[in-house]
Formats: sequence, C-alpha cells, structure tokens
Amino acid sequence: MKKHTIPDPSFNFKPKFVWPEPNTNRECPKCEQSLQLLDEAPNYFGKPWWCPACQWQFTEEEFTAP
Repeated sequence: MKKHTIPDPSFNFKPKFVWPEPNTNRECPKCEQSLQLLDEAPNYFGKPWWCPACQWQFTEEEFTAP
C-alpha cells in the first residue's frame, strides 16, 4: 500500500473571490437579465454572482476585465 502524501501546492477547494457590497446590482453580460448576489457563506464554494436566466456564475473580476 502506498504512503499517503499531500500534494504541494495543496488543492484549493474554496477560491478567494472578491465579494461585492450587499445590495449591489449588476446585469448578466450574456443575457442582460438581473443577477442574484449570493451570500458569502462558509459552506458555499461558488462565485458571488448567479444568473437565474442563463444559469451562469460570475465574479467581480469578470466585470472589470478588459
């Protein structure tokens, strides 16, 4: 049996996304519908913005990228 090893660098299962201020509004860049700002909970591993219409997630960095 192989010895257990930890990968280096270790896997990051919860990326450190920049979370916007509460009550911030944005429109989906794909379908131009209103996005939902999701809660920054310890057990949530997705991106902050969710589009219910096209079912896509976005980060703040995706809105500021050129």
